[in-house]
Amino acid sequence: MTDIMKHVEALSFKERYMRVGDGAGGWRILPAECRFLHDKTADTLMPFGVAQMDNSEVLFLGSAETAATAEKPRLFEPVTSISGDGGDTWSELARIPEVPSGRPMMLTDLGRGNLCFQIAGGATSSCLRMFSHDYGRTWDDRLELTAPEGEAWGVEGNPLVDYDDAGHAMRIAEIGYKSYSAKVWPGAFEGYIRWSADDGRTWGNEVKPASWMVEKEWQGERYPRGVSEGSLTRAQNGWLVAGLRLDMPPRFYAGGAAYVDFDDSLEGLAISISRDDGRTWSAMNELFEAGRHHPHLMTLPNGDILMTYIVRDDVRNGRLASYHRGCEALLSHDNGITWDTRQRYVLDEFAFFDGKKWCNGETGHLYSTRLADGRILTIYGNYLSKGACLIRWKP
Repeated sequence: MTDIMKHVEALSFKERYMRVGDGAGGWRILPAECRFLHDKTADTLMPFGVAQMDNSEVLFLGSAETAATAEKPRLFEPVTSISGDGGDTWSELARIPEVPSGRPMMLTDLGRGNLCFQIAGGATSSCLRMFSHDYGRTWDDRLELTAPEGEAWGVEGNPLVDYDDAGHAMRIAEIGYKSYSAKVWPGAFEGYIRWSADDGRTWGNEVKPASWMVEKEWQGERYPRGVSEGSLTRAQNGWLVAGLRLDMPPRFYAGGAAYVDFDDSLEGLAISISRDDGRTWSAMNELFEAGRHHPHLMTLPNGDILMTYIVRDDVRNGRLASYHRGCEALLSHDNGITWDTRQRYVLDEFAFFDGKKWCNGETGHLYSTRLADGRILTIYGNYLSKGACLIRWKP
């Protein structure tokens, strides 16, 4: 075998096993596959989107990231790759030219070769939205959007897309957030949902759900807890289901000098449901108090709702229960009402502790898509590998 063939073989999907909870404290073992994507010239390739398109191709969207030096700040370069065989092989990573440094968020498949995403705006009040009309090959159509009320608008997660019978997007919705840390404490956010009927070029009907802001009691004091990023799907019965990243619980920051344990790895995960097309939302169903977030939602053909998410810290009952980090999934069989965490899928896991900070997570960012053959392709950032981890599996 030539050196080139050995290299190609090393980059293919490899045997992987996932654990699935049996609901009674035990586990079943099921087969899966795993592989990695890396950028040859950057320090790290971080994954931010993947989409099975209607031309049978799969699009990967990521950020090629290079560490800061004394001369240059940290560089974030949006990159794409395309697979024509469900992820077995990928085209060379292609940098999207002439874009500002920033991570590509909220990949949206608008149908019939049209896609869009947003360059993360950071602390600025405007952001750049990129459009492709040729199945992700070029991104020359660009539009700068100003955040509502002129405030910084952040997003990460997956949008809701309602398609017409021809497969074109009729309207899309996304969850975003604004910081109110100056009013409360570092890392506190207010979550919103907004809508677009023109493929994301203009936005309206912005709602800040009252139920997405709660108070948590800790040691006799009450603290606000909001949401930041989030993902959406439409359940089979028409409801909207939101997966929400919760602010860090006060047990990890309240009363501490300089917020000793402040770390966004300790943020949590909740579900909220709208039965009136997004006008009002249910109280949040907190699935994980801390350590698990970056949710991605999709409704499967059988009506089940699948949520994939990353595990930065295995926090249970307010404490670090294990050194487990990685990526997991849950299923709801009743339109998002219940999620049995005892039957979660452990898609990928590794033990980590660097002896420096107990909550350093070494994982982040996630997206999933349903492939043409019914399998799920989940991508997430495994920081130790310096690349994008791809898991191909079937619930």
